Amino acid sequence: MIRILLADDEPAAVERLALAIACIPDTELIASARNGRQALELLRELAPDVAVLDIQMPGMDGFAVIDALRVSDHVPEIVFVTAFHEHAVRAFDVHAVDYLLKPVPFDRFREAIERARARLLARSTEVRFGELQQLLVSLQAATGDGTPPQAREVWARTRAGLVRVPLETVDLVTAEGDYVLLHAGQATYLLKETMAAMQEQLQPGGFQRVHRSAIVNLSRVDQLRRRGPRTLELVLSSGATVAVGPSYAADTLAALRARRWR
Repeated sequence: MIRILLADDEPAAVERLALAIACIPDTELIASARNGRQALELLRELAPDVAVLDIQMPGMDGFAVIDALRVSDHVPEIVFVTAFHEHAVRAFDVHAVDYLLKPVPFDRFREAIERARARLLARSTEVRFGELQQLLVSLQAATGDGTPPQAREVWARTRAGLVRVPLETVDLVTAEGDYVLLHAGQATYLLKETMAAMQEQLQPGGFQRVHRSAIVNLSRVDQLRRRGPRTLELVLSSGATVAVGPSYAADTLAALRARRWR
């Protein structure tokens, strides 16, 4: 059963969408909000699976609600419903499931909810993969010398489902709210993980935390240069540049020297 929250300042729109939800199997409307602040409170209190949000609402718009929510542990799948088409690009920048224009045809709304259902299933599968990986590490450690082996791959969620990402293909890891982005060549993967957890998984093993929001694959570093009197910058083989945070500079230099950096 998918638990859905509606947020729209137009009572007629809420009524239409509530009727649509009632016609979609295995869905439940758990609450509705008439403004952005109420929506944020209900999202934090009820932790719905899916949030169907209007964009232009009193108090906080739909994007402000999502931005505020990203500091919490739970982020639902988001479907935006609005009368304005100009926000579509920004909607997908925050990884919305869909962007629907009012008045929303029922078939189009049902399609968005089913897409959200598929994402939720992928999330659940990703969590199970993570649990299995941790179990495998624990079992290998218990049968070896007690030192857990380093994982050499991760599973990332994409629109098509889960994909295996070998760590040796990853150039750079960057922070993205409650997520991290794995940059591997021309591909970018979104992973529900913290930078601290990624650092623990990747170091030691050829990766180095160089900034509070960046971890680099040292084998991809082509150049170290100064951006200012106290600022360092790494140039990766992909052409990407990564600033080295002042508090990470000493450890970064030591890691590069350990790889016989010249």
